[in-house]
Amino acid sequence: MKVVYHPLYASEYPTAFVECPERVEVIRKELEGLYPFVEPSTAREEDVLLVHSQGLLEEVRAVAPLYPIAMLAVGGAIEAARIALGGEPAFALIRPPGHHASPDHYWGFCFFNNMAIAVERLIRDGEVNRVLILDIDLHYGDGTANFFSGRQDVTVVNIQEEDRERFIRRVFEALEDEAPYDMVAVSAGFDRYRLDWGGTLEGEDFWTIGRAIRQKADEVCSGRCFAVLEGGYYLPHLGRNVRLFLEGLAGGRNG
Repeated sequence: MKVVYHPLYASEYPTAFVECPERVEVIRKELEGLYPFVEPSTAREEDVLLVHSQGLLEEVRAVAPLYPIAMLAVGGAIEAARIALGGEPAFALIRPPGHHASPDHYWGFCFFNNMAIAVERLIRDGEVNRVLILDIDLHYGDGTANFFSGRQDVTVVNIQEEDRERFIRRVFEALEDEAPYDMVAVSAGFDRYRLDWGGTLEGEDFWTIGRAIRQKADEVCSGRCFAVLEGGYYLPHLGRNVRLFLEGLAGGRNG
């Protein structure tokens, strides 16, 4: 397991107050010393244009404090995806998040769709032929779904269940029903936590979800799986919940 991170992810930029630098700071502090950290390169414009229009790119570029961080977040997602190609799971500890960013518009604290760009980059480079994107965030990842709509090489499954047991069962079903695939890519939102906005999952449920993803990836696609940070706003437990998820994804025990 590797964690992709850059100190600039903890920078201030124009966004909603809940999408604050402290989100990545509490996670970083929880994970330091547990997994090796990898510093990504910034994305290229041609990477962003795989998914987004030139007009959207220029809109984000016009916001000077935001643009370099958003490009670096895309770079972090791409780096995590490339690490996963070798069968080692990776987690992109990035901000801003991305799953609400569509080809021509953005909202919901998202500007570029980090996940969609990373997956599309691998496909265009001939590294993978079919990818399952599993979105476990509280909010429907409309941007990712919009971009990949109608595609046969990418399946996007948004888990939208308000009952704890049904949510976890739906994760298992998606991993089973959508096979075969060459990689599992997870839009990892932690706002389904019982003390966050979603009020659904316990902390240990994130371990269960991570472990299920890793086990199925080992079975179907030589362990190739990665995750990118999306939502999650209850700061007192956010770092712990991410750690539990990564322990499962890394194949470790629930500790």
